[in-house]
Amino acid sequence: MSPNPTTTSATSRPAARTLRYGGDEAFAPFESLDAQGRPVGFHVELLRAVGHELGAEIEIALQPWAATVEAFRAGRVDLIAMVDTTNRRAFASFLKGHASPLHAVYLRADAVAPHALQDLQRVRLAVLDTEPMRESMARWLSGISESALRVPDARSALLAVQRGEADMALLPSAYGDPLLPQMTGLVVGPTRFGLQTYAFAVQPGNEALRAELQETLDRLEANGTLPALRARWLDTDPHAAERQAIARDLDDQRRWTWVLGAGGTVLLAGAAFVLHRRGLAVARERQRRREAEDALQRVQELLDHTFHRNPDPMLVVDHASGLVRDANEAVSDLLGVSLDTITGHPLRALGHHLGIEALKRMARAIDIQGHIDGLPVTLTRADGAQRACLVSAQRLQLAGETVVLCMVRDVSERLAQDAVFRLGYEQLQADAQQAEPVTVPPVDGGSPADDRLREFTRAVAHDLRAPLLAIQGFVGLLRERLHLGHTQEALEYSEQVEKATRRMNAMIEALCSLAQIDQRAPVREPIDMHALAQDTWRIVRAADPKRTVDMRIDPLPAARGDPDLAAQVWQNLLHNAWKYSAYNEAARVRVDSFAEDGCTWYRITDNGAGFDMAQARGLFQPFRRMHPKSQFEGSGIGLSMVQRIVRHHGGDVRLRSQPGVGTVAEFTLGPQAR
Repeated sequence: MSPNPTTTSATSRPAARTLRYGGDEAFAPFESLDAQGRPVGFHVELLRAVGHELGAEIEIALQPWAATVEAFRAGRVDLIAMVDTTNRRAFASFLKGHASPLHAVYLRADAVAPHALQDLQRVRLAVLDTEPMRESMARWLSGISESALRVPDARSALLAVQRGEADMALLPSAYGDPLLPQMTGLVVGPTRFGLQTYAFAVQPGNEALRAELQETLDRLEANGTLPALRARWLDTDPHAAERQAIARDLDDQRRWTWVLGAGGTVLLAGAAFVLHRRGLAVARERQRRREAEDALQRVQELLDHTFHRNPDPMLVVDHASGLVRDANEAVSDLLGVSLDTITGHPLRALGHHLGIEALKRMARAIDIQGHIDGLPVTLTRADGAQRACLVSAQRLQLAGETVVLCMVRDVSERLAQDAVFRLGYEQLQADAQQAEPVTVPPVDGGSPADDRLREFTRAVAHDLRAPLLAIQGFVGLLRERLHLGHTQEALEYSEQVEKATRRMNAMIEALCSLAQIDQRAPVREPIDMHALAQDTWRIVRAADPKRTVDMRIDPLPAARGDPDLAAQVWQNLLHNAWKYSAYNEAARVRVDSFAEDGCTWYRITDNGAGFDMAQARGLFQPFRRMHPKSQFEGSGIGLSMVQRIVRHHGGDVRLRSQPGVGTVAEFTLGPQAR
C-alpha cells in the first residue's frame, strides 16, 4: 500500500459509522485522481449516494491497483470494486454487477476496424495478461484465447501493434485511451465492447454488510440514481455503439445517394430503396448479434452460478494430470481451507483430508469403470474435525478433454438422526473395504437399508449427467454459431442452455429433498406434462444432435404433483428410449396417455433393443441392468428412481418389452392426476 494514499469522504455530514473504500487511482471514468489529487469519477459519486442512503461516512482511498488489492486482502479496506473472477471469489464476497468497463480495439490507421467480436477471430491480438482478461477471452474469444499475445500493461500492447508484432490490441478504454495520443500511427476502433462486469465486494463472511449494500444499490437502481450516474460518467447505454455504427452506415448511404443522384431520378429512387433495405438489414443483424452476445454472457453467468453456488461440494479434475481444474465454495467450506490451496493443485494434495490410499482406490475405480457411485469416506477438516461423506464421480468428455466431475455429500447429521440410513452407510463401508478396487458392490442379499442408501446416494451423479452434457453441448454449438455469425441460431441455443441449467439446479434441490422423502409431505402442484416432456426431450437429444429419431409427443393432460421430481421421471424414461434405440437406423419414440381406473397414465414407446421380461424380476432394483455395460452405458439407477418418485405420489410404473422389438414404459402419479 502507498504510504500516503489520497483519501476523501463521500459524505461530509457526521455518520454513525465509517466504511473504507479502496480503488484504482488511474481507472477513469470509474475512479481516478484529478489534477489536485482528489478522487473523481463514477464510483466516487455512487459511493456518495450509497453513504447518504446508509447514513454512513465512506472514506475513499485511491492508489495503484496492486496496492489496493493488497490492502483489501489484509483487511485494511472494507469495500472494493473489481471484475468478478473465479480466483477472486476466494478472497472477496461479491455483490451483483453494477456496471461494465468498456473495452476498445486499437489498430494502425490503415487497418480495417472491427465492428463485432467475430471480426477479432482472424487477427493477431494483444491483450493484458491478467486474470479478468484471461476469463473474458475464454468466454468471448475462445478461438484465439491461447494464441493471443499477452503483455503486462497497456503501453506494451500498443507498442506491439505499432511494431507489427500484433494486428490489434484489445484493452480497457480507461487504460488505452490516455496512451493513444502518444502512439504515432495508431487509432481506436469505433465499437466498444462490454466484456466484463464490475461489482462491489466485501470481506468474506461479512454477509450483513454485503446484503445491506446490495439492498442500497437495488434502491438506487430502482429510483433512477444509478442509471443516471452510468449515463453521466460511463455512457454505457448498451445500444450506443450499435446506434453509432448504424449512423455511420446511414451517412455512407446518404453520400452514395448524392453521387447516384446525377444518374437520374429513377436510378436514385432504386438505389435509395436498396440502400435503405441494406441499412435496415445491417441494423437487424447488429441487434441480433448484440442479443446473442448478451445471451452468451447470461449463460456463462448461469453456469458459474450453477457450479459455484451449489450447496454440495463439487470439483472438476483433469483426468490425465490429476490437477483440480475448478472447485466450488462448498468444497472450501467442507475442508476448512481456501480455494487457492485446492484449484490448480494435484488432487493428491488433498490426501491429508481423505487419505492417500482412498484417493488411489478412487483413481483406479475411475480408470476401470469411469464412475464412482456413493463411496463412503471419512473426511478430516483442516481443524481436525471428521465428517462422514459420500463421494460420487463421473468421467466425462467436455470440449474434447477428459475430466472427472466429483460430488461430495456430507451426511454426518443424517447419520446422527436416521438409524436406518446409518445402518446402510455402515454396510456400504464394509462393502467398500472388501472391494478392490473401489466399485459398486453387488446388491444381491443386501439389507433394505443398504438398498435404500445406495439408491439415493448415487442418484446425484446419475441424474445430473444428462443435463450437464446437454449444457456443454449447447454452449459449444452456441459459440460455434456466434463465431460464424449465425446469431438467430445462437439465441435459440442460449435459451436451451438456460433451460437445461435451471433444470439441473431444480434437480439438485429435488434430490436433496428426495433423500428426506419419508419425512416429506407430498407436493401437489399443477404440472404441464406436455411442455415438460417436450423440454426434457430437447435436453436428452442434445447429447447427439446429429442423430435422427422419429419422435412424436401427443397432447398430454396435466397432472398434479412435484414438478421437479416429475421432470426426473420424464428424463429417465425418455433417456432410456433414446439410448436403447441407438442401434436402430429407423429409431422411433412415441409419447401419449390413456385413462385407467380413474388415473391418467403416461406412456413412452420405443422400437429399441428391448429386453427379456423373464429376466425382469429385479428391473426396479438399483444397479440391475438388462444389457451389458459394453453395449449401453448407464449405472442402473434410473428405473429405481422412477419407481420411488411415482410411488411417493401415490402412483405406479410398469414396463413391457421384447428383445429386438422395443419397450413400453407407463407411469401414473395416482388418482390426484385426474
